[in-house]
Amino acid sequence: MSAAPTTVWVSPSATAFSCLCEHCLEHARVAGASLFEAIQAAGLRGAIPVDTNLVVARCEAGHELVVRRVERPPGLATDVRQLQLA
Repeated sequence: MSAAPTTVWVSPSATAFSCLCEHCLEHARVAGASLFEAIQAAGLRGAIPVDTNLVVARCEAGHELVVRRVERPPGLATDVRQLQLA
């Protein structure tokens, strides 16, 4: 059974993406690889055309990653009490 694809969200103006394949990171962890080795093996970069909302990419190991555009969420409401020091 193949692993479910990892979804990567990018901003509306993005033309490129850089991410880590979660499946490759997990394989590296199980294999006892160092963090440096895991990140090297799991890194993926690519382009996403401005007029495209979804791109399917594959890491070097063949895992599927779905890259989707997302509108920026509205700003969080702030509470001035959170900024006070007791």
